[in-house]
Amino acid sequence: MDELLIGLIGAGGMGKGLARAAAGAEGGRVVAVADPAEGAAEVAAAELAEDASIDAYRDVGEMLGREDIGAVLVAVPNFLHAELVKLSAEAGKHVFCEKPMALKVADARAMIEACESAGVKLMIGQVLRYNAPYVWMIDLVRTGELGEAFGMQVTRIAGPWGGRYRSTWRMKKETSGGPLFEVSAHEIDFMRQILGEARTVYASMDNYVNPEADYEDFAHVVINFQEGGRGALLAGHAAKVGSYDGKIFCTDGSILFDSKTGQVTYVAGDEEQQSISYAETGEGYERGVDREVREFIEAVLDDTEVTIPGIEGLRNTEIAQAAQISAASNRVVELPL
Repeated sequence: MDELLIGLIGAGGMGKGLARAAAGAEGGRVVAVADPAEGAAEVAAAELAEDASIDAYRDVGEMLGREDIGAVLVAVPNFLHAELVKLSAEAGKHVFCEKPMALKVADARAMIEACESAGVKLMIGQVLRYNAPYVWMIDLVRTGELGEAFGMQVTRIAGPWGGRYRSTWRMKKETSGGPLFEVSAHEIDFMRQILGEARTVYASMDNYVNPEADYEDFAHVVINFQEGGRGALLAGHAAKVGSYDGKIFCTDGSILFDSKTGQVTYVAGDEEQQSISYAETGEGYERGVDREVREFIEAVLDDTEVTIPGIEGLRNTEIAQAAQISAASNRVVELPL
């Protein structure tokens, strides 16, 4: 197969971003957009069309019925991921699905099983692991220069949803999952890249300042990892002054990062403390969304394993779901669920 024809499911900003990345990747071409909202697919198709026209559909099933389309990009509200991934697999399409993979581990498993049964590939869009400065920190830890990673703390907390991000589905646990799914699927995945797979989860969460949302807007999550590491995540939408920062502790070094200063500060062994800007950490790295979509297209065309398979998304969903169970029952939750 010399060219992979792709259909986009979901005509929002995230979907269009994925489509643009696909258009820039060798061997990929978006030929159709499907979105049930009136006029949404037509607008997106017009925006994305360059050298050739892109067909617009309100009926996702109609687009999936096209035999020339070999793969789809799924970028819809979280609660629709499982259904649309399974439909796409049943139609014989390889699937790239945005994070969070699903809102329940059972749904994530069903997505994986549907794709395996259909003989199609499934890749999850955990793009943070490819974005600077996070990819730079992951790579630094993996060099071994700092020794073994054993501890990690990440804070990603902001105020309520606003502007174009404030939508009905984001305000409900049933459709968004809450901040541990809609936002911090990224931070959970980042922590897993540093410390490995989780063993237990304990969480304390509540809603303090967002009565219009039916989920917890302030969450403390403590994760014990299988290799002995310890991690802590502070997340939510309860802060008047937001923060996105963290620390990584290793046996022979440490890393501190802070989005407000745009700096990563680190020490390796007996060396002096060093700092590098977020911008500098991105030098030499491909833009995250371009890389993830390119890797998906290459895996399909070359018939190789995808780089972020379904099990990766399942593990992130598992930690977030375990946190919900823990907070509701005030107990430590053992994994796997």
